[in-house]
Amino acid sequence: MTIYKFKVCVVGDQMVGKTSLIKRFVYNMFSDKYMMTIGTNIYKKTVAMSGHTVHLMLWDVMGNAGFRNILKTAYFYGANGLFVVGDLTRPDTFESLPDWVSAAIEGAEKELPLALLANKSDLEWKITEDDVADWSAELFARNYYITSAKTGDNVERAFRDMVRILLREARE
Repeated sequence: MTIYKFKVCVVGDQMVGKTSLIKRFVYNMFSDKYMMTIGTNIYKKTVAMSGHTVHLMLWDVMGNAGFRNILKTAYFYGANGLFVVGDLTRPDTFESLPDWVSAAIEGAEKELPLALLANKSDLEWKITEDDVADWSAELFARNYYITSAKTGDNVERAFRDMVRILLREARE
């Protein structure tokens, strides 16, 4: 059995649900209370997959766009994967995703496998799934997922799919 360690950054604007998605995956919990992330928080989850042990380090990066250029070298260097998160109730949160992707790739100094998480599917959507698919294509995302940190819809699936992609790439 091989042990892998992957760093995956989770980015997007403030209040899109980045921390909530991570906490749903890592602890299977959800809280309605909003606490702004300052800098970054790092969460760890060990995942067993395909006979391997994967230590997944999830970097929850603050959503303040004003700090994006400062953050890129500090937080994205050494990243193996990227989740970009938009809020289905706030279409403008998808418009900034290309800038988050650019900052992450520049900071990581390489192309990263990325997936788009369109979060808050439990609320009233202001964009369609076709819009999400278009954003996913524009970002060259491997996949997109319609998620809800509150209900857990597609959260486990999205994170486990990322682990599969990272394992495949590590073995190539």
